[in-house]
Amino acid sequence: MTELRLLHLTFAGMGRETARVIFDPRLTIVYGASDTGKSFVTESIDYMLGARKLSLIPEAEGYSQILLGIALPDASVITLMRAPHSGRVSVFEDDVRDLVYRSPDLVLSAQHSPQTIKNLSRYLMERIGLDGSLLATNDSGGTKLAGFRDLLHLCLISETRMVSKVSPVLRTSSGTSGQTAHKSALKLLLTGEGEQVSPSRLNQAQRRIHKGKISLLDELILGLQRQLASREANQSQLQQQLRRLLEYQDTRAESLRDVTRRHAQAASDRATLSVALARYAQRLAETDDLLGRFELLRAQYESDLARLGMVSEAGSLLGYFRSGPCVFCGAEPHHQQSGHDAMETTALHQAVTAESTKTRMLLADLLVTIDDLRSQRESVAEDQAVQAALAEQADAEITRIEREELTPLQDEVAEVMAARSRLENELGLHARIEELEDVRAQLVFEEAQPGGQPSRGIPPVMLTGFDRAIERTLDAWRVRREEEVAYDQYTAELYVGERSRSGHGKGMRAVLHAAFTTALADYCLQQRRSHPGFIVLDSPLVTFREPGEHEADLRQSVPQHFYRHLLNAFRGQAIVVENTDPPSDILDQAQVYMFSREAHGQRFGFFPLTSSSSPAQ
Repeated sequence: MTELRLLHLTFAGMGRETARVIFDPRLTIVYGASDTGKSFVTESIDYMLGARKLSLIPEAEGYSQILLGIALPDASVITLMRAPHSGRVSVFEDDVRDLVYRSPDLVLSAQHSPQTIKNLSRYLMERIGLDGSLLATNDSGGTKLAGFRDLLHLCLISETRMVSKVSPVLRTSSGTSGQTAHKSALKLLLTGEGEQVSPSRLNQAQRRIHKGKISLLDELILGLQRQLASREANQSQLQQQLRRLLEYQDTRAESLRDVTRRHAQAASDRATLSVALARYAQRLAETDDLLGRFELLRAQYESDLARLGMVSEAGSLLGYFRSGPCVFCGAEPHHQQSGHDAMETTALHQAVTAESTKTRMLLADLLVTIDDLRSQRESVAEDQAVQAALAEQADAEITRIEREELTPLQDEVAEVMAARSRLENELGLHARIEELEDVRAQLVFEEAQPGGQPSRGIPPVMLTGFDRAIERTLDAWRVRREEEVAYDQYTAELYVGERSRSGHGKGMRAVLHAAFTTALADYCLQQRRSHPGFIVLDSPLVTFREPGEHEADLRQSVPQHFYRHLLNAFRGQAIVVENTDPPSDILDQAQVYMFSREAHGQRFGFFPLTSSSSPAQ
């Protein structure tokens, strides 16, 4: 086996929920509403396999690592890790599906270079057995080293390219030499053989152009070298320093997490104590308020008893020593009977005694209540003092953690991050210098290297076999056609009868492009030719409808057979991105993701739903 298998695409970031799509070995379908990140899956795979840039969508903010798991032909598994807007790819020799802190097993340049094997293109080309193959660049024998991206555009088709009028073999921005190389790449896959070299050198005009390019590159390299802060350390030493710094950063980060956890726990305990102290203070305030009220009531009772005593004493004195109307009942002397004073005094004394007895009982109960409240207040005050002491200890512990542990660690981590940023900047300059030196070396190499013989084209037997493979694919999908399909290797155009693919509507162009890509992979795998082994088709059916066919008919015709063929008959791995729903019988057999763009749907989109990405209600 010489093909690759994609395992998963994962976005990871500190404090962000991991976003991941797992790929089935046979068929993976991503479908659903527009603007949910479906095509972003295609673009991210392209970026992870060497594209220069990735246009990030708003939901991707905060994600710092992109991971692509790949099963190699020898059955081993690797994970490619690349940061957004980075020209370097880290390789881990195992299946990694979460944020990576450790050092990679290998660091490669994302851009192809013929002069070094330390780039992703050469690494993957070696794995599928095509490293060292040459592609033709012109009709007079010019050649270049084949790169992985020369093959990738034949198996990863974006939505734009799917409906484009440009041939499935070519790229939209290709010049003449680029078109020759693209046609040569198709020949390499179909035949398994690259171009041959023969003695031939550049002419005088080509040498002058090369020398001008080399002089410009020398100036650019010199300018970048001036920006290097440390000229003593080479790229390998800087990478070792960065690796050690990352390892040290991991230990410091673990220590910082532990200190932060203890600081948070101490702050939480202090908050609990604050709540308890507030409750004690409230209880003491309530108790003091009650004691104040009860002391006033006590004073009132004591005052009442004193007045009652005075009334009793004054009544006795007034009754015995004063003549005239009775001081108790007001009777005139001639109405008063013998012993009248004594009787009235006795009645008053009994009334005063009864009231005094009642008041003394109330006062006794009040004194018991006051004593109980004072006892409770002392207990609450003691508990408050204990909690206050604990609060002081907690404050001291929080202050100690902040002063002795947290602040120094934060300062140290900040210094490490600054040092890491400096090292990464230095490595970025070295990488840029290395890229420019690779381009310079390639120019020097092309000036001195013999060219190749003119390309002899794809043998007719193989070309015919490929044409029949495209026809079988279209037939399996139930796409109506009455004429033969043929690929013209000189114009790089695909024909159905006398009509070129570019002469069809965009729906038919998309289906023909998808069939071309699928048949190419299937033919190579059947003939045991080297091929990446997977295809990614973005929107192959969304605009297709056969003449006279209604929407209901479409759902039961081409799409149904399209998915069944990829699931059951296609020899490689297929990843399909579409807007419309796949047939129901496929849902349980393939790996299917439905992006709903609804908060309560199966899956909101490629990235998990967050408060910032929540749809308006």
